[in-house]
Amino acid sequence: MLFQTKPKPKHRFVTHTIRVPKCIATILIPLADRLFADDADGDAFQSAIRPFFNAERPRVAMLKGDDTWFNLEGPVYVCGENRYPLGAQVHVDNLGWLNLGPVEAAELHSHLREALDVAAYRWLIERDLLSHFDSCRVPRDRDFDDHVALRQMAAAASRAQSEGQSNAG
Repeated sequence: MLFQTKPKPKHRFVTHTIRVPKCIATILIPLADRLFADDADGDAFQSAIRPFFNAERPRVAMLKGDDTWFNLEGPVYVCGENRYPLGAQVHVDNLGWLNLGPVEAAELHSHLREALDVAAYRWLIERDLLSHFDSCRVPRDRDFDDHVALRQMAAAASRAQSEGQSNAG
């Protein structure tokens, strides 16, 4: 198999006890179990949340392109009929960082969400996938679905490699 992950202990665990309100314990405990798992899933969860802790303000949204990162800083406040974050930070490769105020941050976030919707719909329409949606989210069968996904990745990598070789020849 092309892709294989083997759990290997790499963390030194520290025992820590915290008190949590009962109303969120049923959500927080399974989340903590998944976050602290010493396997590929734990690594993925840790990587996913790490950027949310790299700032002074809580990140309420992150959008990443190849060259740009948009970090919306919260909390978000309702002012009249509008919602405003405390600000945003934008990173552009080779340029650096730019801080935005609440109004600019809300405007750019709105434009980015609109562009995302347009790109997603265009992609789905081009592939005639709009009629394939389910009205409810279907949970993944990890034992089956992960195996299928790994085989699909291996097949795509093989196709890309053979296409690269045929284009070079």
